[in-house]
Amino acid sequence: MNFDSLWDWEEIVENIYSDIIVADKEGKIVYANSSVEYWLDTKKENLIGYSVMQLEKEGIFYPSVVKKVLETEKKQALIQQTRSGKKLLVIGNIVYDENQKMKYVVTYSQDVTELEQMKMYVKMMEGEMESIKNELRELQNKQSADPHIIAKSEQMKNVVELINRVAHTDITVLFTGESGVGKSLLAEHLHNWSGRKGNFVTINCSSIPETLLESELFGYDAGAFTGANPKGKKGLVEEAETGTLFLDEIGELPMNLQAKLLTLIQKKEFFRIGDTKPKSVNFRLVAATNVDLIERVRLGKFRADLYFRLSVIHIPIPSLRERREDLLSLIMNLTQTFNSRYQQEKVLDHAVIDNLLQYDWPGNVRELGNLIERLVLTVEDNLIQLNHLPSKLVSSNLPDGALSVQALKNKNLPEIMEEVEAQVLKGAMERCNSTTEMSRYLGVSQPTIVRKLKKYGITRGSVVSES
Repeated sequence: MNFDSLWDWEEIVENIYSDIIVADKEGKIVYANSSVEYWLDTKKENLIGYSVMQLEKEGIFYPSVVKKVLETEKKQALIQQTRSGKKLLVIGNIVYDENQKMKYVVTYSQDVTELEQMKMYVKMMEGEMESIKNELRELQNKQSADPHIIAKSEQMKNVVELINRVAHTDITVLFTGESGVGKSLLAEHLHNWSGRKGNFVTINCSSIPETLLESELFGYDAGAFTGANPKGKKGLVEEAETGTLFLDEIGELPMNLQAKLLTLIQKKEFFRIGDTKPKSVNFRLVAATNVDLIERVRLGKFRADLYFRLSVIHIPIPSLRERREDLLSLIMNLTQTFNSRYQQEKVLDHAVIDNLLQYDWPGNVRELGNLIERLVLTVEDNLIQLNHLPSKLVSSNLPDGALSVQALKNKNLPEIMEEVEAQVLKGAMERCNSTTEMSRYLGVSQPTIVRKLKKYGITRGSVVSES
């Protein structure tokens, strides 16, 4: 094929990110741009002059879209797998000669993952939020009974799987994890999956004064103390009959009540304050804490026997920074939730999403939820932009001292943007062990990371030497 008269076009095609392949009507490749070397993991010289049937047989790619176009004499699109395991959406089209006879077949590819991300952003910008909500709900319903539980990361998938596995038993479960990771939500999910007909009764052991906590838990008999209800009062343990009793912040339970709770767990019996007859109760106990109970046992602030009773099934909940694969879905889910709650139609700008994806979230899901709720309520425009974010979220995306005013002096906007992008990539490389992990951390596709690292000449060795 003579490209001499089309040199400008060839130069353009050579710089296109997608791979471009041209085959003649016999299926022999006559041209390939340089991008094929990334997409197909082979030199383009190893393709030119070879039949697509032969390359398909050798496993360079499968199936061949050129072969299908030649067989049907129509434009074709299919999902193709390469020898390295990449999955590409490949489109093949026909180039006709002056007599409208097939002359060439031109193909170009697109990474399927990147295409799906582009599709999602286009839908969002067009305001088609309802379709995204339905897709997210469908995915979430496959993973859990609660559409608010996002579990795309392996850590959260394992957590939800374990909860679902033990839900139908009566065994005691202890959730541990940092404040704001969603322990209460997961405890309620456990109750919903358990099939128990009673209520999900919850009490925060740190929010009620010690003098009142016992009566709240176990209730009291008529005339038990001055000012008591003359008819007596049920405690939360009784309210949880045939249901689940959730003790949040169990690490703050006073020592005198720890002994009574241990008896309750062992015998399923308790005494109301002022009563001499034990009451039996059928309930499931679930507890949660954000403190190290083993350390509290060591310090003599928590009973060892109670700890072992509570932690028969111990489920640690990962922090949000440990489950970044869930972050984008959480952002979209929370935005939709608060839009629905407050009858709003707020949309997050792409730059806002990028910043939210890069923040460490020390307050976990609670901090993320509080921020998005505040943005939905307080931003007047429907589009939430970067200037609406708190400064700590915007500034935290760059390493400390990464760019100074002096460093940006006499540079135009494109140069400044490149400086910032390079610094963000270097920061991500320091945090992550692979380009795949970097793509999850920064919320872009892995090929985009590879391309940008190559653009700025960033390697792991160069980042280490700088630090």
